[in-house]
Amino acid sequence: MEGGINARQIELNLVHLPQLVFEVTDACNLRCKYCAYAGLYAGYDKREDLNFPIHRAKLLIDYLYDTYWKNNEEDEFVEPISIGFYGGEPLLNVPFIQAIMEYIERLHLKSKMIFYAMTTNAMLLDKYMDFLAEKEVRLLISLDGDREGQGYRVDAAGQNSFDRVFKNINLLRDKHPRYFDKFVQFNAVLHSKNSVERIFTFFQDIFNKDPYISPLNRSGIRSDKIEEFNRTYQNYTESLSQANNCETLKEELFIKNPDTSLLMDYLYYYSGNVFFNYNHLFVMNDKTPHFQTGTCIPFSKKMFVTVKGRILQCERINHEFALGQVTDNGVELDLEQAARQYNGYVQKYTRQCRHCGNRRACMQCVYQIDDIHEAGTTCRSFCTDAQRKEYNRQSLEYLSRHPELYKRLLNDVTIRG
Repeated sequence: MEGGINARQIELNLVHLPQLVFEVTDACNLRCKYCAYAGLYAGYDKREDLNFPIHRAKLLIDYLYDTYWKNNEEDEFVEPISIGFYGGEPLLNVPFIQAIMEYIERLHLKSKMIFYAMTTNAMLLDKYMDFLAEKEVRLLISLDGDREGQGYRVDAAGQNSFDRVFKNINLLRDKHPRYFDKFVQFNAVLHSKNSVERIFTFFQDIFNKDPYISPLNRSGIRSDKIEEFNRTYQNYTESLSQANNCETLKEELFIKNPDTSLLMDYLYYYSGNVFFNYNHLFVMNDKTPHFQTGTCIPFSKKMFVTVKGRILQCERINHEFALGQVTDNGVELDLEQAARQYNGYVQKYTRQCRHCGNRRACMQCVYQIDDIHEAGTTCRSFCTDAQRKEYNRQSLEYLSRHPELYKRLLNDVTIRG
């Protein structure tokens, strides 16, 4: 859809906002060497040990409720919304978290099913585990595997954080076993001190859980830090291929295996039988609007608000791409301007998109393209028709060799647009 998006589409996304994520604080009790705020990356606000002002967060909630949510309160349809707490380390500002939970619960939203989520380094988990369990917070714990794998996650004194984090996680599991089993997940960053096999084996053997394994972000690297980044980075596919039990590990990883994830994308975009809901079932797919690139339409997946009040569509992008601001006086969010800004960046790639063999299944976020501000910027995911045909051939061949995988994808996976 080369005409771009409009304010109405963004408005509908805010009405049905799936996630509202607060950067609770920019303070942190670790000094992870690969952190976006540690010096490897450009474009992020300077860390100043700030806490998100509670009154500003309440202003944002009031704005969303009064402007977008209140008119839908009589609808019979109830949709989930995740209130997320992000950092820094969010457990350094628990009073904010408690205040926001209390405030949003007092609204008694009829059209929203509220649940809470948090990403934590677990350094303070022993102090707040009872509170987290009581609120059934969906907890994502950052742990890079065993002690060696945790080597880049150090405290202010430069000491490996593994022992304290591991102790706290075991305390949580022992004291709140049901909560741990149902609501706790792990994310491990892949780098030069660990491997996909070691990470997966560690979490399976110790906690009987499948971790999320995330490679380092390759965009936005400072020019003077490229060599340091290259020493730290490890490619997921290469690491997986070096595993002693590679094929078994691929099967156990399932959709967390990049090959299977790509295959799922292939089925999603090309099967012609994927529907978001019952209404979508009755809409012809070839008439459904398709937008250039894989860049999310603002607030279709989440709203992320930084500790300084910048409103972004995601925590993974440069803060310069903010769409609005929360101040002491209220919320400044011009949907017309947000649409123009989005269209302006996405349409830089219109000509390339027209000739890209992967235009129907693109996953490239334009905000992750380093030269986006340059006149001759190019999409790093551009695909020729020949490359696309070869990928289609490989995908179909892979499915024919693994029919059980196709059945498992159909039966066990829910794909969300």
